[in-house]
Amino acid sequence: MGNRRATIRFPVFKYTLTVIQARDLVRTGKRLGTDLNGCGAAFVYIPGTQHGYLVFEMDADESTIAHEASHAVRAMFRAVGTRPDEEAFAYHLGHLVGRLHKFLK
Repeated sequence: MGNRRATIRFPVFKYTLTVIQARDLVRTGKRLGTDLNGCGAAFVYIPGTQHGYLVFEMDADESTIAHEASHAVRAMFRAVGTRPDEEAFAYHLGHLVGRLHKFLK
């Protein structure tokens, strides 16, 4: 059985995240052009784009999901050239973590 994938879009920013629940993080990392050896999860940003990847092991816990989601939300705001206030960051982080939790569990 292969990896599971989902796409999460943030239409207001025209930003897309591909979420991958990976059976083999090292092999998945190589496909994305990065080294995920020794990682249990990672956020991979594609420079110069409005796209990133969130890669998780099959049994990612809640703290790992929140940690990587935080990286992804910060990268999204950087990619679109804006600095969010605390509430905007918290809103988008909460939205993303909720979507991730539903997909991964």
